[in-house]
Amino acid sequence: MIPDWETNHLFLSDRLEVEEPALVTSLRSVLAGVPIDIIPGTKDIWCRDYMPVQVDDGTFLQFAYASDYLRSYEHLVTTPCQLPFMHDCRQESIVLDGGNVVASRNKVILTDKIYKENPTVERPWLRQRLEELFQAECIFIPKEPYDVIGHSDGVVRFVSENRVLVNDYSTADPGYGARLRTLLEKKGLDVDTLPIFEEKATGEHGVPSAVGNYINFLRNIIFSLPSGPQGQKHALEH
Repeated sequence: MIPDWETNHLFLSDRLEVEEPALVTSLRSVLAGVPIDIIPGTKDIWCRDYMPVQVDDGTFLQFAYASDYLRSYEHLVTTPCQLPFMHDCRQESIVLDGGNVVASRNKVILTDKIYKENPTVERPWLRQRLEELFQAECIFIPKEPYDVIGHSDGVVRFVSENRVLVNDYSTADPGYGARLRTLLEKKGLDVDTLPIFEEKATGEHGVPSAVGNYINFLRNIIFSLPSGPQGQKHALEH
């Protein structure tokens, strides 16, 4: 897998330019030196969820973008597109959002929401298939209680190969936080916490607000890569 600290290219939904132009301007300023391209024809700003997942320098996996929270919001579903850098983009029938894939080089963390999204698929087969596709160990964590989205990128983040940050659930949901830490530590990961400041208001389309959830951050590390397609790694973000 390609961890986010090895990416060097940012892609944004064209809707973000319309809905949050100041944010796009700020990103271009803060990420000076990082190529930023706009994905045309999107229907929703959260492009990480519907665009392919990068496995290695030239391989991308396009999963089915058909999560249950999209029901009744079909007008917001973007048909994934083939971008020029995707030399090998493989179609997979498994229902999986990009936001439910948090990766280091050898480990991928997903929430157990994926089982609900693929009810006709036997769990052992699904786990094995995902590990074959990602060429990495898959770690399945419980989704946050009452979270209708069920993405791992709002819960945990790798900062190195065997170290993760998780939300500090000590006030918000200590039971969930304890279960999460125990599971991750059993998988050999060092766990640190990041403060979370929950906003109780409901966001767009009835989804709880993500204000105060800082675990889903954009990481900016600039370094040299070999030139040419085999040296390019890309970050698909909202």
